[in-house]
This record gives sequence, C-alpha cells and structure tokens, in this order.
Amino acid sequence: MIDQASAGGPARIAIQLYRGNRLKKLVKPFAVKAISAFWLRFYKAKYSKRVRFGRNFVCRGNLVVKGPGQVVFGDNVNAWSHAEKNVLITFTPDARIIIGDDCRLNGAGIQAYRQVRIGPRCILSSTIIIDTDFHPLDPARRHDHDASVVCAPITIGENVWLAGQTAILKGVTIGDNSVVGFRAVVTKDVPPNVVVGGNPARIVKRLDEGA
Repeated sequence: MIDQASAGGPARIAIQLYRGNRLKKLVKPFAVKAISAFWLRFYKAKYSKRVRFGRNFVCRGNLVVKGPGQVVFGDNVNAWSHAEKNVLITFTPDARIIIGDDCRLNGAGIQAYRQVRIGPRCILSSTIIIDTDFHPLDPARRHDHDASVVCAPITIGENVWLAGQTAILKGVTIGDNSVVGFRAVVTKDVPPNVVVGGNPARIVKRLDEGA
C-alpha cells in the first residue's frame, strides 16, 4: 500500500513486516508462552531474590543478569531477543535497574552503579545504558582502582524508543515519547516528544510538529 505524501514530499509505503502462515500464527502464542514459562522458572531459581519478575514475562533464554544489586521487571515485559542477549549488570549492593510495564527489550545492555529506571512501554534495541564513567578522566588516575568515579542515575520516560547501537550516558533523563536515533550518543537530558541523533545527540525533529 502506497500513500502519496503532500506535494513534493516522499511517498510512504506501508509494509506488513511479519507475514506468517495461519498455522504459525495459531501455534506461536502457545509456543512463546511455554518457552517463557520454562526460562522464567530457571531464572527465578538462578537469580533468587536479586531479580523480581512481573506478570507475563516473555523471554527465550537470552537474558543475563550479573552483580549484587537488584533488578526489577514490571508486568508484560517482553525480553525475547533475537540476535543479541539482554545483559543487565549491577556493580554495588545498592544499585537498582527497574524496567517498567509493557517494555520491549531486544539486545539491551544496562549497567548500573546507582540506578537506571526505564519507564513503561519503552522499546530498547541494542542500546547501551551506563550510569558511570567507570574510570576517571584524569590521565594520571585513569588506572587507579581506588580513584573515585563519577556516577549519576539515568531515567528513561514513558514510551521512549532507543534505537540500535545507541548509548545513554550517566545522569541523563529522556522525556516521554522521545526517540533516540541509530548510533546516537546521549550525554544530556532529552525533552519529551522529540527525535535526537548524532554524537553528541541533538534534536533533529519535534514530534508535536507533525510528520
């Protein structure tokens, strides 16, 4: 289906991304539910009290959780990644990673010294979210394991889309409904309802201005 845009604008093509036969469509929900139930039991036994799972958690065994902190998944989180694993790492007992309800994780990497909070209904592709620098910028102290390192919590709002190979750095807040474009590096706060891109990321489009 082709929708001609306004004069001078590009044509838009609506494509059905997922075409499957009728039998596959009927069987898939039951298979996903069974596979997810198996892995959920495995993860609950493996991670014990460090990880909390909400209702209807979906996954296929590509979830890795490391570290002494706490990871919390809300209800209806879909972590069924296809190529890359979802890797969530905490570095201190007080660190927290919180994934809101109805989020989609597909190859996300989240690392927290303090806290990373993901709002509801977010889409996380193969993004990297890191709330610390890991090493001092000072060249003389860069290899000093006892040197203090800057950390600041990260907050991702509701219905945010983080595209593939993006990086969200310490202290950043991203507003509701915003989109971080492919390979963008976010070093400062992003307001709601915008698209950002580049390194460092800058606003390239405001969603409330229309298509």
